[in-house]
Amino acid sequence: MRPIQSSLPGTKGTFGYFRETLQPNFTLSNWDYEQGYFDRALDDQNMVYLRLPIKVLQGELDSADAWIELGNPFVLKHVYQTGVEQDIGYYEPIASSAMNQFQEPLDKDADVDSRWVRKAEAIVKELENRLA
Repeated sequence: MRPIQSSLPGTKGTFGYFRETLQPNFTLSNWDYEQGYFDRALDDQNMVYLRLPIKVLQGELDSADAWIELGNPFVLKHVYQTGVEQDIGYYEPIASSAMNQFQEPLDKDADVDSRWVRKAEAIVKELENRLA
């Protein structure tokens, strides 16, 4: 995990506003009614993500009028298993988490190449300008 320096932490607004502003590039992930993340894949294999933590200040996260606050963005890399799953009775390629959503990553916090950090920094800078 590599934190990204930005002015985004502490930015507040409604969940609906952030969802509309960040879509279609970001998706809500790992959420409950009090917190979650807006994620954006940085690579074609969906292993490297720019992650924007969010915390609910008022309301519930699935409501457009819930007030949320952004946390410190970071880049995260998950290394997934690749190959063929043979224990399910038939052969199924498992090259990405989208193909087997319950599969544990081989490494949940792999080293992040600096090119992904630079790409994330550029996206965060764009978001800072858009959300200012």
